[in-house]
Amino acid sequence: MMFGTHRSETVRTTRRRRPRRSPRVAAVAVMAGISLGAAACSSSPAAATYNPTTAKTDIAANYDTLFHFSTGTLASKEAVIQDGTGLKTAMHQALTSSESSAAQGAKVDSVSFLSTSQCTGKKLPTPCAKVKYDILGSGGTAILAGNTGYTVLVNGKWVVAKTTICTLLGLFYTASGKSGTPPGC
Repeated sequence: MMFGTHRSETVRTTRRRRPRRSPRVAAVAVMAGISLGAAACSSSPAAATYNPTTAKTDIAANYDTLFHFSTGTLASKEAVIQDGTGLKTAMHQALTSSESSAAQGAKVDSVSFLSTSQCTGKKLPTPCAKVKYDILGSGGTAILAGNTGYTVLVNGKWVVAKTTICTLLGLFYTASGKSGTPPGC
């Protein structure tokens, strides 16, 4: 007598054979999954691109537009400032003051594009640049020389950074005998 199961009592199980995938198909599937996963997890937007040469020309034109108080409209000044519409009241007060008639434009002396960490340190969006400029009076003479300001790229357009104009509006407020912070700053 045999202990255990007999052949006739053995339960047969049938295994289903899975078709083998080629290693190449598996590799492609893994790479596709990694690529899609990386794209889905990426939280940083694509870096803005710009041409430094044309950017410097645009930046200089915007500074000149902003500080050429005898020409242009309030809307044209707002258009070259980061969040310019938020500064409308303060800009209107500055442009209608007697002091504003002296400013006849700006001359940009240098533009230095900053790294992401430098922009962040200045509390500016990236990309940004440091701008050395003079505010000009009649005849192109500097009436406020050696200024440092900033510019930022917003929606593909270089504009004067809000911090730059708010600093100058603050000086205007102080010179006009006003207290507090200019509206919008």
